[in-house]
Amino acid sequence: MIFFRIDLSDNHGLGHYNRIKSLINYLDLTEYKIVIDELPKIPFFKSEEKNILPLYEGRSLFRNEREDAKNFVKITKCKINKSIVVKDSYRLGFTWEKYISKHCKKIISIEDFLDKKHFVDYYINHSPFFLENKKNYSKTLKLNNKKDCKFLLGPGYALFNSTYNNKKKIVSDFVFYNGGSGDPLIYKKILQKISKMKNNFFKINVIIGPLAKNRDYEKIFKKYRNIKIVYHPSNILNILNGTKVFISSAGVSMFESSFLKIPTLLFKMSVKQGLSELEYEKLGHYFSLSKVDLKHTSKIVNLIKIMYENNSKIKKMMLRSSVNKRNIKKNFKKNLKL
Repeated sequence: MIFFRIDLSDNHGLGHYNRIKSLINYLDLTEYKIVIDELPKIPFFKSEEKNILPLYEGRSLFRNEREDAKNFVKITKCKINKSIVVKDSYRLGFTWEKYISKHCKKIISIEDFLDKKHFVDYYINHSPFFLENKKNYSKTLKLNNKKDCKFLLGPGYALFNSTYNNKKKIVSDFVFYNGGSGDPLIYKKILQKISKMKNNFFKINVIIGPLAKNRDYEKIFKKYRNIKIVYHPSNILNILNGTKVFISSAGVSMFESSFLKIPTLLFKMSVKQGLSELEYEKLGHYFSLSKVDLKHTSKIVNLIKIMYENNSKIKKMMLRSSVNKRNIKKNFKKNLKL
């Protein structure tokens, strides 16, 4: 049995969940369990509910790594020679992994940071940073990890949803998204200004993530007839696939728009999204701004309009993107021996 331990909440968002779901699809897994703190009471997880194990439901929540590891072993009944554990969590590290390693066959960590200490058999980090700096950081990674750890690095191991249905494509001019738990009202002034443009009637979709704050967004944007609110879509690729420009936080969705070759304006909403401009360009993204830049409403609206008008040229630039689904799946099946 393969067990996944992930962060999933309105604080941690959907990124960890989306990544391990991608790994499950790449490896064609059918027998697995996803361990989370508590199961959110929303329909989004209904189809996966049978595979989800809540670790703290009805009990006190997370205290520390060691206690979490003990609870994990207890609820999963890990078997030393048979169980495989995959961890995608910012809270859990070396202490958790070392304890778990005594109770499973192999342990795998999906990571975003380079300097964290680990005790795992496989280390996965899909940052484009490694396209240029893989050799320079190999020594640091080895020093911070278990002996004989295997490293799967760079966009060749990107974890993102790559399945969509052309028949369910939703056509639009712009799509706005602030991640699975982010508040899309951060784009409110930009949306209002675009909607008021004379001689233009842009069709706009605003995606509300399943863990976003519960607000009546339709009422908030009621007077803007060209703004459509899309609540908790099961697959945002069906929405991205039909748009001209995607405006989003720089989370997992940047791999999805790179895969689809959708011109994208990224906003780095947190330090976890702090790649350099060159690293974003490796994914085919040439427009990235900081969260603080959102206060420059008029300039951002002008940039979005320029991107819209030059949509086909940007798409051609994105052909150099390093995200390739077929190669990624092949890389995982070849190098991740479970």
